[in-house]
Amino acid sequence: MLEKVPLEALNPTPVLEVREVISAVMAALHRSNQDSPKELYGFEVAMRFLAPTHAAKLRRAKPGGFARYLRQPHKIGQIDWGEYRYEGDTVYLTSDAGVAEAYQMCSMRPSPSSKWMSTRWKLVQVETDYGETVTRPQWMVEAVYSGEPDTPEDIEFLRTHQVEGGRSGTEAAVESPRRVVMDVMSALRNMNEPYALHGAVVATRYCSPRNRASELSPEVFAKYLDDPWYSILTEWVEMEDDDDEFMLDDYLRGSAEVEVLVKRDGDEEFTMVSWDLSLFDGQWLINSLNIIS
Repeated sequence: MLEKVPLEALNPTPVLEVREVISAVMAALHRSNQDSPKELYGFEVAMRFLAPTHAAKLRRAKPGGFARYLRQPHKIGQIDWGEYRYEGDTVYLTSDAGVAEAYQMCSMRPSPSSKWMSTRWKLVQVETDYGETVTRPQWMVEAVYSGEPDTPEDIEFLRTHQVEGGRSGTEAAVESPRRVVMDVMSALRNMNEPYALHGAVVATRYCSPRNRASELSPEVFAKYLDDPWYSILTEWVEMEDDDDEFMLDDYLRGSAEVEVLVKRDGDEEFTMVSWDLSLFDGQWLINSLNIIS
């Protein structure tokens, strides 16, 4: 069992499932392990499980920098936890680039009398070289979305740690708020392509920890769309989009609103769908939407 593995022996391997990887990182970051047997050792172990596309790896952060990042008030729950629990099932998805992704909601708190803090973990499968031309995929952590979105201080921290090319890794990889909305709306409009409930899987992928829909299975999420109020999301045939460019002010503010006009076949007027998004760990995620007829 993973619980019986000594901290120094914790390493990512192809045999570990998604929740086992999360448990390993949580164990490494527990306050009892952070500085034992040496200072910052727990952060060092946790970083073994970070994917190359994790913001800390893109910035080439050291354990000390990773520790400072996690000690910020809205992230400290990840290293100050006393107990944690998984919320809902693990959601699996293959990205457009063919990368296997997994999403898992997790709540944690420092003590039984404390409030639960919600986090959403994103893991990706990384092909790892095991020698003699043998590679095997293993789950690694790409991001942990805390219940609170990024602050301007977070973003400035990321922007001032440069990598090759003069741009921070997080900025270079981030999708714009409008791109996220377009991806979700397109997926919902083609709900069962290329496989059953794919649209619901994509939509829940982009839900923030603030959005209760992030805890739903694709099957349950899809049932909500049967409601006449939400059905426009799966039935629209025409869209008007002003195609605003991604604004730096949005990135610095850490929040954005995207409005899209859509129409069903036979409708005389367009319906507005307004999306509220925030920046979580370098990724724009959806907090809520509002449909205005």
